[in-house]
Amino acid sequence: MDGETTRARILETAGQLFAERGYADTTSKAICERARCNMAAVNYHFGSRDGLYLALLKEVHKHLVSLDYLARLAHSAQPPRRKLEAFLDGLTTSLLNADSWHIRLWAREVLAPSPHLASIVEAEALPKFGLISAIIGEITGLPAGDPALTRCVLSVMAPCMMLLIVHRDMNSPIQALFRQPAPDLATHLKTYALAGLDAVVAARAARRPARKTR
Repeated sequence: MDGETTRARILETAGQLFAERGYADTTSKAICERARCNMAAVNYHFGSRDGLYLALLKEVHKHLVSLDYLARLAHSAQPPRRKLEAFLDGLTTSLLNADSWHIRLWAREVLAPSPHLASIVEAEALPKFGLISAIIGEITGLPAGDPALTRCVLSVMAPCMMLLIVHRDMNSPIQALFRQPAPDLATHLKTYALAGLDAVVAARAARRPARKTR
């Protein structure tokens, strides 16, 4: 139990420091001083400073929407539209959590990538993209690999990506979004996303040639 407590304290402390200072400017010494531990504890639990940072990036993805949860949701018996709504509900709640260092750390990582970005994208982001694509494919009838399906996924995810990289304290046109209740923002994102997907389906149906009748 003491080991797990120490590991959790190192993770929380390092997450706050990396979110404040970024990957390049956060030293192992600063992490150990704030976490009240020695370098041996960091090496024991994470192998190295880079191992600790990679563990933090995995925590960020788990905090936003865990891969296990998204897989269960995608493979569940729920109606496809309800799956997308549940995904956006959970993601919006995580995005508007002002007390979390996870969003600030990910924003720094995206804007100033560390050497670990590619590996975390491959391990976490790409599988999630595939699961979200499957849900949206169910809604639209678009097959996997169709460029139109990729466009739909990006259109649904773009507002969330913007909220991930814009600093909530920066004076910007979207700053007010961070002060509204998460359910209000989630309702808008769901309405906008589903209406857009319905419009794509309708447009594709309108372009299909009419069947000839004998």
